[in-house]
Amino acid sequence: MKFLAIIGDEETRPQVRKLFMTHGVIMFSNVAIRGCSCDSSNQPPAWWPGEQNMSTYSSLCFAILEDGKADAIIEELKRKPIATDPAFPARAFVMNVEQMV
Repeated sequence: MKFLAIIGDEETRPQVRKLFMTHGVIMFSNVAIRGCSCDSSNQPPAWWPGEQNMSTYSSLCFAILEDGKADAIIEELKRKPIATDPAFPARAFVMNVEQMV
């Protein structure tokens, strides 16, 4: 089993939902994210959408799913990035799930 998380602009959530549904993911969760920076230069890393004093900016969709489905979704995101602004495509992370109760 894998934990797959996709973070992108709030507007990308419907596209991420469609991606999950296309790959047969029947259950996922969504969380609104407010990005914050602790860097006094106010230059957050390019891969993390956040800055000081900012409101909800992005959406995190995640699911626990079979290895093959996680791999297929990652490969599709590589081929066809999801983005409202091409400079800031959705990012995906995959982690092994060692135990689940």
